[in-house]
Parts: sequence; structure tokens; C-alpha cells
Amino acid sequence: MAKIRVGILGATGAVGQRFLQLLDRHPQFSVTVLAASDRSQGRPYAEACTWRLPGDPPPTVAALVVQAPQPPLACDLVFSGLRPTSRARSRRRLRRPGIP
Repeated sequence: MAKIRVGILGATGAVGQRFLQLLDRHPQFSVTVLAASDRSQGRPYAEACTWRLPGDPPPTVAALVVQAPQPPLACDLVFSGLRPTSRARSRRRLRRPGIP
């Protein structure tokens, strides 16, 4: 069975980091997209993120380039760690292409 490709919005924040911890080595999900604010976009996750949680960031996402939280996103499912105001804007942008 193929893994479900997952995107994390707000990936550099504490909630996004927690999503990454929970999804690391998950048998059904594979993180393929990391999205965050303008400050982080265009940089590898390892450079863009100041890890705030215990332990180390998952090595599987260190080289993923952080992108804008808007389409196109190469994933089947999105988890959002965005603040409510940012989340509403991103939800409207993502709803159109049909990303759940």
C-alpha cells in the first residue's frame, strides 16, 4: 500500500514541529511538503527552523525546502499548524484545488 503524501502548514512553529514528530516513521504517511511564513520559504527545513521540542528534528525532513502555504502542494493531505488568521487565508486558497 502506498503511503499518503502529507503537507504541514506552519511547519517551523511549535505545532508544526509536533506534527512532524508524530508523523516521523508513520507507517501510512510520508511528509512531502513543509510550508511556513515568508521568513522560512526557499530554505531547507534544517536551516529555516529553530527546533523547540525535546529531541532532534526528524532527519527525513531536514533537506525539504520550505515553501509558501498555498497551491500547488505535492501532497494528498494537509495538516495545519497555522494561527487562526493565517489558517483562514490558507484554507480558502487550498480548498479550490481540492486538498483536504
